[in-house]
Amino acid sequence: MRQLLCVTALAASAFLAACNKAEPAKPALPAPPASVAAPVPDVGKVSNVQTTAQGYGMTPGEAVAEAMKLAILQVNGAAVQSASISVKYGLDVSLNQDSASLRGNAFAEAVMQRSGGVIQNFKLVEMQEPGALAGKQYKATIEAQIAKFQASADMQKVKLVIGQIRFDSPNLPMGDRSVSSAEVGATLRQRISDALVQTGRFAVLDRELSPDIQGELDMISSGQAPSAELAKLSQAASADLVWSGRVSTLAYNRHARQLKTSDRELVSYSGGWALTEKLVNIATRQVMASDALRGTAPTTEPTTLGRGVDGGKVLEDMSTDLVSQVVTSVLRRTFPVTVVSRDGTNVVLSQGGQALKEGTRYAMVAMGVEMKDPQTGQSLGRVESPCCELVVERVTPNLAYGRLENVRSNLEQLPAGALQLRDELKGMAAAKVQLAADVGVGAGPAPIVGAAATAPRTTQTRPASQAITAPAAASKNDEKW
Repeated sequence: MRQLLCVTALAASAFLAACNKAEPAKPALPAPPASVAAPVPDVGKVSNVQTTAQGYGMTPGEAVAEAMKLAILQVNGAAVQSASISVKYGLDVSLNQDSASLRGNAFAEAVMQRSGGVIQNFKLVEMQEPGALAGKQYKATIEAQIAKFQASADMQKVKLVIGQIRFDSPNLPMGDRSVSSAEVGATLRQRISDALVQTGRFAVLDRELSPDIQGELDMISSGQAPSAELAKLSQAASADLVWSGRVSTLAYNRHARQLKTSDRELVSYSGGWALTEKLVNIATRQVMASDALRGTAPTTEPTTLGRGVDGGKVLEDMSTDLVSQVVTSVLRRTFPVTVVSRDGTNVVLSQGGQALKEGTRYAMVAMGVEMKDPQTGQSLGRVESPCCELVVERVTPNLAYGRLENVRSNLEQLPAGALQLRDELKGMAAAKVQLAADVGVGAGPAPIVGAAATAPRTTQTRPASQAITAPAAASKNDEKW
């Protein structure tokens, strides 16, 4: 019997232990993935700013009206004209009101409605009557939220204006026709502005003030829009830098020579462009950069076929080259293209847009120690060591992706941001690198041009077939005429 009781007790203990055993924890559900949707464009917005102001007047209503006027001016400053502020925002709603009425909720609602939402959450903190402390006038202290325009985050960037592009000639010869330099200048200015906007490094300001923009501003100032929108007026930003350029040459000239033994002409075409640019600091008028840029158009061999050239195509090619060189020059003076991420020889670059071109090879340098002038103590820049070549594989609006080749430095020992992009490899250097890649032989170091170089550069000559509509192969036969 005793054994049976023991066995029963042990069984009961085992059953209770099994019942009390905690159930295994259920696996936690994975967190929902974070949204990767593109954010709403930041164009600035009208928000409310809490402020306190004091006003004086011969009556309580006049004192409150003056306090509301000063509150608006404190928040928006010179953006609002004080002469018309009372009319625009209906501050006269306080007139003929006594102290008790000014403290009521009904008056606060009337202020918000009459001001069009510019003044919200109005509160009369204190009203001092005329006396020894307040003088001969009422003194009103108020609290309120005032509408203020908050600029976009992009306005924290360097603000840049693209100035006029000046020409030495009113017309530009372009093959068998001429084009207006004013029209070409307007197009170049817009393309340079577009390219610098796409770099994401500048807040490029518009100075043309198109009729559409002015129409919207006029609608706000005339009272057709809500009064709170008045906070958008007088918000035009001033520039930090101004870029300007002068084109001394932009032409594709026709050259003709009469044959002695025939009435035919030997015709050829050649040309190019040359531009000087300046980058000026607005505050000090200091010329921060001054460069001379140039490029060439393909030269054709003399021919008697006389079919002409596509002047529009030649102008487009030269314009593209000019814009590319200007953008590159401005960026190197301000924001050099830098490697921001590296995985082996695959790299991500700090800029995209029109700053880099897919399929193009560039020279890369490794930045070393900073050098200073022994006399002035000013920085002379950092020592640059040839590192490798970069082949751009993909370009997005803000970034670029590529791979490093012909590496001549220990990449693992370089700090973040030490690799910077320099000139595009052209001509014999690019051909040598390509040949080495084809046959598997080292190409050797390519020449590197520093970012601060200001000497005029010659662009790569394009094949004549890109611009010439008439074949030039008959030029040798033409010499027999």
